[in-house]
Amino acid sequence: MLPPWPKVGEAELARARPALYSTQDFNALALSADVLCHLVYEMFLSLRLPPNLSITVQTLRHLILAVRELMFDRNPYHNWAHVADVTQTVFALAHSTGLMARLEPWDRFVLLASALCHDLEHPGVTTQFLDTAGVEVCPAP
Repeated sequence: MLPPWPKVGEAELARARPALYSTQDFNALALSADVLCHLVYEMFLSLRLPPNLSITVQTLRHLILAVRELMFDRNPYHNWAHVADVTQTVFALAHSTGLMARLEPWDRFVLLASALCHDLEHPGVTTQFLDTAGVEVCPAP
């Protein structure tokens, strides 16, 4: 069961929004996990996806919360702040290079969703480490 969509103050969001399109000014570590949820949500909303893609507000929020819940916050690097930071970096780079304007709506969504999900449940160690430790990452069916 996912937690409810977080409530955050508009003033806090307003201070963080200007950095969304910057590759240098965004600092995910300076923002709360709840604010990061809202900012990731706003990045997706800015894509102006057409209604025929059938991605509802509830579905989008569910996706963001699910990714947040699946990240290992005890990991000092592969955690929710890292995920939000990578998502914002991809977003800002795609805008600043003009890529976002050249992509079809579904491709814009896939680009951002891929950034959001890129480290899902990443334990913070290499595959070689897991192999040496005898940890089966992808068990055979």
